[in-house]
Amino acid sequence: MKLIMENWKNFLKESRYKGFERQLKDQIFQHVPDFVFNDMYGHEGLKDFAVDRGEDINRVGMEEFFATDEFARSWVDRYGLEWTQKPVTLDLAWEDLGEKERSFLMGKHQGLNPNFPQDKYQEKIKRIIDTTPGLGEGDHEPVIFQMDGDKVIDILGGRHRTFAAFLKSDFKPIKIKAYVGR
Repeated sequence: MKLIMENWKNFLKESRYKGFERQLKDQIFQHVPDFVFNDMYGHEGLKDFAVDRGEDINRVGMEEFFATDEFARSWVDRYGLEWTQKPVTLDLAWEDLGEKERSFLMGKHQGLNPNFPQDKYQEKIKRIIDTTPGLGEGDHEPVIFQMDGDKVIDILGGRHRTFAAFLKSDFKPIKIKAYVGR
């Protein structure tokens, strides 16, 4: 009985924010493709942030909150790009990733970051390579890039898949399906 009540409470808490999710998409992130918004909301932490700050948002209004709150504004700044509305297939060389992205990915791969246990990381990369058909050939679930010209300056979604594709190709050029924001 206790488990049923806990699940019911979680369901109510969850459903309380379903309308909020639609409102946030419609008012603040209407220009963001659904795939990118869903990743941002569900995977990148916007949902958790919105739940934590829900009372503040309700008090001042969504538009004012996302225009004035420093952390909320960072979401708008990071995703307030001109997006391809459908994924595109890019020809990408390792050098097309910005230096910051290449350093982060290679450092993580070499175990230089103590926040990422190497055994779990290697397991994840192997699983991605083994279970993602079309990886590096442009025939896979899209990743999310912020680009400046032909350079990827930030990988907003799909960092592990991007690195796994390069690893699989021995760092030769790859094809990758991506939503691109500029």
